[in-house]
Amino acid sequence: MGSARATGVYMCIILVIFAIVSSNSSAYQVLDVKDDIMQNCRFYIFKNLGTPDPKYSSLCCQDVRRANVVNICQQFTDQDKAKIDLWKWARVTRMCGNALAIGTNCAGYVVHSAAQ
Repeated sequence: MGSARATGVYMCIILVIFAIVSSNSSAYQVLDVKDDIMQNCRFYIFKNLGTPDPKYSSLCCQDVRRANVVNICQQFTDQDKAKIDLWKWARVTRMCGNALAIGTNCAGYVVHSAAQ
């Protein structure tokens, strides 16, 4: 009986450790994707850059399609927001085929139907 209880406690500890490790790696993955987007989409989302919309086949769009765009919104820092226009980010998500839903609050910007 005592052995079963010890085994149960041991299994709970293992599960907690696994959950913590999984959570941290997931957060790092979101940050990695955000960094890729900031790099590969810079010409389309940075302030004062007037480049045309990204091509669907571009690295930018590939990154956007593999991203959870709502999670990316939650990861934008004040420094990121000083560099980018959030309406441009919303437009890029739509152009790349992984649109933020209308009404989504993305780092303080509420997405409109025309993503402006």
